[in-house]
Amino acid sequence: MTGSLADQFKAGFRRHAAGVALVVGDDGDGPVGATVSSVASVSVDPPLLSFSLARTSSVGSRLVGSAQLSVFVLSATQAELAMAYADRRGERFADHQGWVRDGRGLVLPGAAATFRGRPGHVIPAGGSWLVLLEVDEVGLGAPGAPLVHHDRAYWTPAPLPEGRALPTLRVAQA
Repeated sequence: MTGSLADQFKAGFRRHAAGVALVVGDDGDGPVGATVSSVASVSVDPPLLSFSLARTSSVGSRLVGSAQLSVFVLSATQAELAMAYADRRGERFADHQGWVRDGRGLVLPGAAATFRGRPGHVIPAGGSWLVLLEVDEVGLGAPGAPLVHHDRAYWTPAPLPEGRALPTLRVAQA
């Protein structure tokens, strides 16, 4: 991919708003985590989700080397946490971040949803890994406003005013 096409590709995806999650694991050297905005539902039967990690990242290589992973979907109140785990120098797993430990590892109270499982497939894809997580446990947090990443910033969407319809999409006839 040429530099120009790579720049256009990145710029195009900056316009794609995406939910924000933390992926957390333990590779035997202690906990490791990263902020991701590439989480997607893949299958309900069996329950699978996917996300991607940069292959050049030391955090990514530690996560794909973990036997168990947790994916925490973040709420709007957790933007600072997302920023900390997106910055390679950011503070991680500090007491003030609210982490607690249970029999399966770290838990993040306040997450909108938690998916736990094992990486079933780790597929090299260009400069990234595509990870398929075989989910064996789902926990739901309190409902609340979502955290969204768009154009290099964190946002929370506002609902449309009640009773206001979305504009009708007109499709050109061929």
